[in-house]
Amino acid sequence: MRVQKKITALIPLPLYYNPDPSEKRRPVEDEKFVRTAEEIAAMFGGGTLYRFEQESPRGFWWNAGIVSDNVLALLEVDFPDTAANRAKLISYARDVLKERFEQDAIYVKFVGPIESLVVEDEEI
Repeated sequence: MRVQKKITALIPLPLYYNPDPSEKRRPVEDEKFVRTAEEIAAMFGGGTLYRFEQESPRGFWWNAGIVSDNVLALLEVDFPDTAANRAKLISYARDVLKERFEQDAIYVKFVGPIESLVVEDEEI
C-alpha cells in the first residue's frame, strides 16, 4: 500500500466549439479528448476524462457583459502538489488546451490536498 499526498486538478472542457458568426456550434472532435487524456497521462501518470452521454454538465460565465454557456466534459488529474507541477499544468492549459479547443480561456480548479491510496495485493 502506498499513500501519497496530492492535489486534484479539475479542467472542464467544452464538447462544442464557441459559436461561429452564424451562431452555430460544431462538436469538438473525439480525437482531441483522447489526445488530451494521453498527454495528461504522460505528464502525470494518469487521469480521468469524464464524457457524459446524457445530461452533460453545463458551464456558465460572464464574457464581455454577456452570459455564455457550454456543455462540458471534465478532465481530472491527481499529482504531487509542487509549484513545478502546477506551473506545468497551467502552461499546458494556456499553450495547448486553449488553442486545441478554440477557447478564450481554460478554467483549472485545484482541489486539495487530497490523500490517494493505491490498493495492491498486500494487506492494509
